[in-house]
Order: sequence, then C-alpha cells, then structure tokens
Amino acid sequence: MVPFEWRQSESRHLLTMAEPGRTPDPRWIQLQALASRGEVLQAEVLGRQLVRDHPDFVPALGLLAELAAQRNDLDTALAWIERAIHLAPEDPELRTALAEVQAANGQLPAARVTLDALLKERPSHLVAWLLLADACAASGDEMAALRARYQGVTRAHKAGRWLGPETTEPHLVDLVKHHVAHLRQARRDVLHAAIAPVRRRHGERSILRIERALAGYLGEADATPPDPRQRPKFLFIPDLPPGPYHDPWLQPWAATLRDAWRDIRDEALGLLTEDRDFESFLGLKPGERAPEYVGGTNPAASWDAFFFYRHGRRFDDHHLRCPRTSALLESIDLCRIEHQAPEVCFSLIRPQSTIMPHYGVTNARLVFHLPLLVPPDCALNVIDGGSHHWREGEPMLFDDTFQHEAWNRSDKPRLILLMDCWNPHLTPAEREAVKHLVEAIDDIEQPSPRA
Repeated sequence: MVPFEWRQSESRHLLTMAEPGRTPDPRWIQLQALASRGEVLQAEVLGRQLVRDHPDFVPALGLLAELAAQRNDLDTALAWIERAIHLAPEDPELRTALAEVQAANGQLPAARVTLDALLKERPSHLVAWLLLADACAASGDEMAALRARYQGVTRAHKAGRWLGPETTEPHLVDLVKHHVAHLRQARRDVLHAAIAPVRRRHGERSILRIERALAGYLGEADATPPDPRQRPKFLFIPDLPPGPYHDPWLQPWAATLRDAWRDIRDEALGLLTEDRDFESFLGLKPGERAPEYVGGTNPAASWDAFFFYRHGRRFDDHHLRCPRTSALLESIDLCRIEHQAPEVCFSLIRPQSTIMPHYGVTNARLVFHLPLLVPPDCALNVIDGGSHHWREGEPMLFDDTFQHEAWNRSDKPRLILLMDCWNPHLTPAEREAVKHLVEAIDDIEQPSPRA
C-alpha cells in the first residue's frame, strides 16, 4: 500500500484542534511518534482518545485509518477514512487513501469509481493514476491499466518528475519503477499486436519501414531523421523519398480537384463573403492571440479555417453548405484514421498575417494545397528549403515535418483547400499498418475509452 501522502502535510489541519492563542493538543505529536515506531495498538488507543476529544481533527482520523489497515482491519480503516472524508470531502489524499483501502478490501469497482471521480477533477494527481492502474489490473482490465499508467507516467515526465530516483519521492521509487516497467512492456505488446495482422497478410517484409518507425517511437532505436530540417513531432517513417516538396500528381485524385478548382473556389468565396463559420485553425477563442503561432502587422492577424473534416470528424453542416466540394471530397480516397484523419478545410490566412515556423507530426502523410484565392506576396516557406508561391488552381504537395512558415503580406485574404493525405510513397500494406498503429497509440493515450 502506498504511504498516505497527507501524513506529510498534516500541518494544514492543525489549526482545527486549537482555539486562537492556544497550543495544539500534544497527543498528536505522541500519536505520530508511536505510529512511526510501529507501536500500532498503543497508537490506536491514543488516537481514539484524541478524536473523541477532537472529533473534527482530520489528520488523526486518517492516521487511525492507516493504523487499522496495517493490521489488515480494512472495515475499520474504511470507517475512519469515510468519517474523515465527511469532514474534508475535497481532500484528494483522503480520497486516494479511500481507494487504496477499497481495493485492498476487494471492492475493486468502488475503488475505480473513487479514483475516476478524483482524476476527473484533479488529472494532475499522479499517484492516483498509478492506483487506478493497479485497480484496473486487479479487475482483469489490462487495457484500462495501460491507459492509467500512461497518464500517470507521461504527466509526471512532463512535469520533470519520475525521470529517475533523483526526481522521484523516496517512498514512491519502487512503485514508480514497477509501473514504468509495466507501461513499457504493455505498450510495446499492444502496438506490435496492432500491426501483426498486416504482416501476416502481406508478408514478413511488407511493413519493415513501419516496424522501424515503431521502434523509434518506443525509444528502442534512433528515430532522428537524417535531414536536420525535418523533425516530426510524433512518428517518423524512415527511408521515404527525402525533401520537403513532392510531386502533387503522385496523388491519383489531384487532377480531379484541379479540374474542379473554380467550382470549389466559388463555394469558398461564398463562405468568405458571409465570413461567419471560419474558426481559428489553432482552436483559439475570438480575440485570443498566440504570437508563437501567428504573427504579422495586422493587430487581428489570424489563421482560420472552415472544416469539412477535423481529426477524423465530419462536419455535416459544412458539407451541406458546399455540395460540389463535398461531392468531390467524398469521391476520392481520403486518409482515414479514426479520431485523427482526414483533416480537410478551406484554410484562410487573413491579410498581413504570418504563420510562424513550426513542424508537423508525421511524414506518413503529406499536406496537399489547392490554391483558390492568392493575392500578391503570399508564400509557403520551408526553412532552409526554399519558398513556394501559390498560384490559383495549381496543386502543391509538401511534407510539413520540415520546419515551415507561411505568410500573407497583402491586404486581401489568402484562401486554399488544404488537406492531409497519405504519403504516396507508402505501400497499401504500410498505410494499413500506420492506420492500425496510430489508432492503437490513440487508444492508449486516452484516459478512458471513448463513448
């Protein structure tokens, strides 16, 4: 059982024992000393006397619960904790302790409910994630245990904690080591299992590049692209043709969109005239600025979008408003990955706005542009890779894992049809493997299954 963390911060509650100007009850110090020496029965006797005289003293109630749990008297431990929680219902450490005792008492569903509720309110409570993982594993729900471990460990690492013994609380070192080891192995097993059926159907050599990409993702191999300009934020597929710019005509549907670009533009310009359903591409609220992402001389500089798809979600109302564009999109082979792709929109850079240098997530997919409205002095620029000046009706294709920026330095809006698409150099088997791999990664990274 994890030591109750609230014992390290009991000073928060000492004032509940004392009236102004009076010294806290000295029995609390004696009680802690007995408990620290392992004199459990004597400590419990003193603790009961203390809470009889100070029934609202939460730390003593919590310590009595821990002492009862040490004797494996879990029913009594539960009673003490529930009494403490009644007095301090928002205390996260008491709720964590309740879940521990519930789990130890065989009440695994109750422990999961307790921890789920706590983590919904306090997702940064790292130990609670590990306790939830243990409760899920004890229930036989290994996938839920994997999700909980992932949340706890990755949140800790982002906060600079649990990176090693030197950044881990001493009383948690063994617990953290246990969960990190289980996380690594379980995640590896799940992700390899996700692509194994593709290998069996298409042959041992069919997805070697994807297996190498997975080894890089798991930290089992160096996943650094050889070109220093290229730094995917998520997944790098090795041995694909290099370079930031690619031939758009490698996409079999590029001509279909090119031939219909005026119809597409007409619908886009109708939307732009109304200008009421474009939203921040970055998810910003109206009037909100993110200078690290968007700059320019316009005080209202922005990068906006009218989405047909985002993260795989179809915007049905938007499709209805642009029937010709929608029909064209539905007629081609879009990159479809559950909860991730396709991502298709009319992308709008407002006048005098600049999209600051950034990297994309993976070279498994490229970005296709069909320029619709391009005033002078608009360009996409790959850092140290050259600029591309859009020309209306002329498709372009590039790898956004190369650091890039874009600008509209004119006084008119720039508008394109933007869409993610499969890297055309991937084989059908590799596309299938990437789809299963990314969906499995996404499933692991969710705190709980999607409804």
